[in-house]
Amino acid sequence: MATDVKKHSTIAAGEAPKRDALAKALLSISDVVPTANATEQAQIVDALSGGDFPVSAARPLATTRGDARPLHQIEVSRGGVFVPTSGVLSFATKTAADNWASANGSLLSPGDQCVIGAGQYQWDGTGWRRPVEVEPGVSPTSFVFTQAGTSVASVDGSGNGMNISFYRPFPNAHLATVVTDGDASGGGTVRGVVNPSKAGFSVLWGGAAGLRRANWFAVGY
Repeated sequence: MATDVKKHSTIAAGEAPKRDALAKALLSISDVVPTANATEQAQIVDALSGGDFPVSAARPLATTRGDARPLHQIEVSRGGVFVPTSGVLSFATKTAADNWASANGSLLSPGDQCVIGAGQYQWDGTGWRRPVEVEPGVSPTSFVFTQAGTSVASVDGSGNGMNISFYRPFPNAHLATVVTDGDASGGGTVRGVVNPSKAGFSVLWGGAAGLRRANWFAVGY
């Protein structure tokens, strides 16, 4: 047997045709295989694993999966899983999407998309985030997300001392922050946000020195 320019097995020059050689040549053709579901995809991969043309990175298997969304039924094997050639993954729940990303993170690049239920999400390099409409100045390849929390700190007589770090720094910009007094006890008042950055911000307080609690909400991308 020989290999032609399209990497199919073929009968070599001077080789006598044989039934098994012709069968092997047909099996080497990388066509799109119709399947009903993921179970049948796995069965085909298993059946090919013991032959001359096992599914691998060098020889991926392309299928149509009948129970996938109509525009995303053509899938190709990558790293032991099948992904849609449309590039848009589909999951029933956010948990399922997170679990898939945890197991197959090497296949994902920032900007990749998935659909969870009826919502569209983007991969930002660390997790699936829900994009929203933002101002024109925000790059179309970026997307907004929010962070919120409650912080407690001792402030001095000048109102300084509460420095808040975000759980996850904003990759590009910190757009806005809202801070409210978490105690409303009359011990102090929020004067404003100072030193905002992609990694966090500080809260400036009015009133005497003491312990302060702040509720905050930040927006960035």
